Amino acid sequence: MTAIITLPGVITSVTNRALLNALLRKFGNARRRAFSLKRKGLATSCIETILQQEIGLNARYIKDAYYSIKDLPYNTTFGGLKNQRLREKGKITKEEYKQRRNALLISRGERSKKGNLNLRLDFSTMQLRINTCRNDNKWMFANVFIPQKYLDKYHGYLDGSHPYTVLLKRRDFDRGYDLRISIKIPCMIQEASRVMTLDINAGHTDFAVMNKEDGMPVAIGRFNHHKTQYTRRGKRNHLLNMLVRKIGNLARHYYAEVVVGSLNTGKFKSYSKKATRTIRQLPQYQFQHLLKRLELQGTKVSERSEAYTSKLGDVISQLIGYDIHKCAAMMFALKVINYDLFKQLKTFLFGVPSYEAYGRRRRGRRRESGLTAPIQYRKFLKSMKFWMAMNSSIVKEDGGYLPTPGREGLSFLDNLKANFPCLTMNIW
Repeated sequence: MTAIITLPGVITSVTNRALLNALLRKFGNARRRAFSLKRKGLATSCIETILQQEIGLNARYIKDAYYSIKDLPYNTTFGGLKNQRLREKGKITKEEYKQRRNALLISRGERSKKGNLNLRLDFSTMQLRINTCRNDNKWMFANVFIPQKYLDKYHGYLDGSHPYTVLLKRRDFDRGYDLRISIKIPCMIQEASRVMTLDINAGHTDFAVMNKEDGMPVAIGRFNHHKTQYTRRGKRNHLLNMLVRKIGNLARHYYAEVVVGSLNTGKFKSYSKKATRTIRQLPQYQFQHLLKRLELQGTKVSERSEAYTSKLGDVISQLIGYDIHKCAAMMFALKVINYDLFKQLKTFLFGVPSYEAYGRRRRGRRRESGLTAPIQYRKFLKSMKFWMAMNSSIVKEDGGYLPTPGREGLSFLDNLKANFPCLTMNIW
């Protein structure tokens, strides 16, 4: 298994600044033109052929330009909507707006070309060789600075034996160039005996640790990180790194792999503007990106759908005494480990069998029908509480009944009342 790491750097000097700016302008033009042709429905091979004839860059630059825009949404504004509004108000000139719009240069690496062909880093001299795609002056060189701690740790991956991707970005007002080098390195993922699921919410993340063998929870808890909702970007990045570090320590302590829900908060819309704003301010994309760093330490990280986990957690929380989010994390862990049991529990709590007492199939929903009426739901919840009281494994002082195990032992809801630790950690 491989993981991607990114090394930060900066270009201290370049032999021909005007030639580099011209290359950035061509690459930006290729990205916008590829985006326009893609929206018209042209095939990838046709787009690459047209761009190579019109713009004059080599095939590798053209492929990288198309790769950088192939997953962008249809309403993308190149250069950023903020810069476009500044240009409309006359706060920046037309030339400044063009510089900000044409500020990227991307080149993906290849093993057969000794790392990267268009943007190659010479580790011995710390120079970046840039292919300008011109006959009169094909190559130019730029001096690169990368922090020494990254060079000491990853210098074996920059000697050409591994492919690496180089991203060059020009700062605003032509104040210099930043550099990012991405490398795929192998990871030794350890086989885990437990699963640690994360339920991401606004200001806190709840977790549950569950055994893979018997499907029983080991620990539940919460990470409080309310400041990530309103603090500045640099502080938020620091808090998210602290959160990921604590999650990794806890996962290694319980010998568990980490599973996080695949969220898309950008499409969330509610009748409450405050709720919509709160959900869309969740830094879930950056959080999931930072979680991938745990694979470098041997902890497996994966994304799964968490559909129906919150609804089941709402019902289970009233039966076992924990809050909704911790119960949702437990249901998420159950879904990852034993999906059949999760499906049976969902059908038992929310669904009605497709066949009635007379054996005839329903004309409406054939598979299942949820409890829609409020009175029906309250009667159902009351009967579930009575069922839990009759099957409780905790003997109360004022009476109660011991559980009666069936052929397969105690029920799953009864076993959830075990005495496992509940942890709370603050991220400040």
